[in-house]
Amino acid sequence: MRILFHYTHKQTLGHTTRSISLATAFCRHKSDILILQGGQIQPFIRFPKGAIVKDIPSPFDTRESFQSHVIPHSSSERAKFILRTAAAFKPDVFITEFFPFGRLAYAAELLPTLKFLRKKGTKIISSIGYPLIIDLNKLQDKSFAAIHRAIFALYDAFLIHTPQELENTYIHQSIQSPVLADMYQRIMDDLKDKIKYTGYVFPEQVMVKQKPLPKFDKKAPLIVVSRGGGAVYPNIITCAIEAQRLIKDNIHMIISTGPATTDEEKALFQSCLKPKDLARITLIDQTEHLDQLFQDCKVSISLCGYNTSVQLMRFGTPSILVPYQNTLSRNTLLKTTTNDQVARAHLMQERFQAQVIEYDKLNAQTLAQAIRNKLKSPKPKSAPASWFNGAETTARWVLEDKLD
Repeated sequence: MRILFHYTHKQTLGHTTRSISLATAFCRHKSDILILQGGQIQPFIRFPKGAIVKDIPSPFDTRESFQSHVIPHSSSERAKFILRTAAAFKPDVFITEFFPFGRLAYAAELLPTLKFLRKKGTKIISSIGYPLIIDLNKLQDKSFAAIHRAIFALYDAFLIHTPQELENTYIHQSIQSPVLADMYQRIMDDLKDKIKYTGYVFPEQVMVKQKPLPKFDKKAPLIVVSRGGGAVYPNIITCAIEAQRLIKDNIHMIISTGPATTDEEKALFQSCLKPKDLARITLIDQTEHLDQLFQDCKVSISLCGYNTSVQLMRFGTPSILVPYQNTLSRNTLLKTTTNDQVARAHLMQERFQAQVIEYDKLNAQTLAQAIRNKLKSPKPKSAPASWFNGAETTARWVLEDKLD
């Protein structure tokens, strides 16, 4: 089977990691897969052997564009490239990652190919990490809603990579507006015959081989701090550096700032380290060993992104979460919508005893106390292994044509 897979990112790791993990599962089943990579080139990513990778020209999404929904001037050029590639490859299946639940700025570049392949009889599938419709508040506009429904109609299936209803429940509960909560439920009900829940996609090792981590005292409890791709929330890094000074116990802290960390940020974080910190802190921008670190550490501090949370649940890692909140979810006056990290933090708090700290309330004292509490608390029970078969389930369903 020939599979065309489109994904993009904002210089972060979440969408890249999930996409490559899915592509790897397809390659294990010997399918022919062509990956259209739509973001800035990430040179540290290791694509699966056997996959063809084409970088879509003129990428426009960067770490600065989390709040932007502007359609770029390069859309026409990118649309022609995608359409030419699809026509030449002649896929049996076209998969778009996250779109159309999110990334609607990519509609202009994807619609020509979606319509072309629809006429060819190609099966069209959306691969969605979590059941969140990003522009839910905009769907109150009738013309926007009509366009959205027309795009939904082009798809044969929406594969949501969580266990059945698990995150859907928390996302629905965290939508503050009753009007939008009702709208969310009606949309999900309308799509229910096309929605399939695969289970979580456990992240593959997607980074090229890197240098081993520096050695540190293995007798010291390990604290791992990570901010995903490194596009937001720098205060997590600086607060962690300050917090470890307040903890008298012998600890070691590995801080991963994220591969999108700028040179200016790296210099800032490095300048925060005092000579006495160097024996207790290892500062890195990225590592291929994060899953092992989550198994070894006594406490994880993170934003509650999809891939990190999946690992924390699987390993039963004691966790402190500082979920990312976009403008809408932070503004209590607007009371509009939610995001996946806020909803997932509630899940982690209720089911895995995670401690949640709002970013605006984060400081060295609150973080140090949270670390102390977690070091004394029992390790939570890990989630059942059956939750994490999302990549294999997706590949099997698609390749065996079990999505009708």
